[in-house]
Amino acid sequence: MVDFGKIKKQIGNNIRKYRKQAGLTQVELSIQADLTDARITQIERGLGAPSMLKLFMIAEALKIPASKLLE
Repeated sequence: MVDFGKIKKQIGNNIRKYRKQAGLTQVELSIQADLTDARITQIERGLGAPSMLKLFMIAEALKIPASKLLE
């Protein structure tokens, strides 16, 4: 069975990792990805998952392919 909680955690960890590598704060990323900073926090903590569109917007803000966030 697929563990969706684990998948959300992994996506959140990847977003956090690439955000820090890009030298961005959660607020800066939220502005660039057109999300609230509270939503970025929620996603990074694995408490929620971004829609496919938002995932691509986050990846674009981080200047990485969206596939990197799904690894």
